[in-house]
Amino acid sequence: MNRIVCAALVGSAVWLLGGHTSIAQEVDSCHFAWDVAHELAVLKQEPQSVTAATKPGADSPLLKIDQPYQLKLVAQNTVSYPVKPAKPTLSDSMQGGLVRFRVREAGLYRVSITSGHWVDVVNGTEILKSKDFTGSRNCDRVHKMVEFDLPAGHDLTLQFSGATDAQVLMAITPVPSAPSH
Repeated sequence: MNRIVCAALVGSAVWLLGGHTSIAQEVDSCHFAWDVAHELAVLKQEPQSVTAATKPGADSPLLKIDQPYQLKLVAQNTVSYPVKPAKPTLSDSMQGGLVRFRVREAGLYRVSITSGHWVDVVNGTEILKSKDFTGSRNCDRVHKMVEFDLPAGHDLTLQFSGATDAQVLMAITPVPSAPSH
């Protein structure tokens, strides 16, 4: 089926259902390797607008887990990263920035974003290696998700770099535990 026909069918279904689409339909259309229903539900909430910081420290916005944010980024060449971003930047028009967060419980968390920015999680002066990632270039709600194993009770810095988008919708969410057998 071509995209126009698909869009018409989805639009008709939305109209018939009173304007509501299910998260499952969006997940199916986005084709992620993981179950991302929780992340999509969080990102459908009204985001808080936040401007990223240009230097690490207490002036960096402190984000909450399971909350959506519309993050305004700045010219990347004005950002003083606590640790050099893990991916090299090739263009002067790149946008970036810094935010802080902390988790109460150690474990696996996802950073979900609507752009192609490189994301690093920094603990002090150490970049925490990502555990996995997935993406869907055709998904409007989430472009990519990166998983990190995070320590509890630490001030962590989330670094954005390497893309030209001046704003990004994003959220940090815990990865649901697999049911035990």
